[in-house]
Amino acid sequence: MNAPDPLARRRVRLAWLAVALCIVLILLFSGEEFAARNTSGILGPILRWLFPQMSADEVYRAHVLVRKTAHVTEYALLGLLVFRALRLSLAVSLARIALLGVALVLGVAATDELRQSFLPSRTGALADVGLDVLGGILGLAAIVAAHRVAGIGAPAPPPERRRA
Repeated sequence: MNAPDPLARRRVRLAWLAVALCIVLILLFSGEEFAARNTSGILGPILRWLFPQMSADEVYRAHVLVRKTAHVTEYALLGLLVFRALRLSLAVSLARIALLGVALVLGVAATDELRQSFLPSRTGALADVGLDVLGGILGLAAIVAAHRVAGIGAPAPPPERRRA
């Protein structure tokens, strides 16, 4: 009987720990402390310093753009981390890993927006779920494309365990 490789098990655990930490950070960034009214007090002065000619309306639009870009970016990172964890955990095709990854990203995004709908300074928005999933899909698509370019397919299935 082949014992599971302890290094492989450790890599799987660390991969899922990275996914969990990313989710915790996403939930932290979607809390009260990072509401638009709070981030505008930081981003507004920075934008006015970098671009003194910006009107108040342009500063507002840039602030919204930065916040929405953050949605896409943090969920793209989540997509990458989920892909790695699933790839180390399952011996299935890249397409199946990507679909499972999108499902996990969607679950986190929907849960996050639902949570925000209960916070006084936040609003849960279906459009933000869409942005989040788009970010996850972009991250997953990038890593799947990189695997395909490198000629990396699905991992070999683990050896079957024999019953004694």
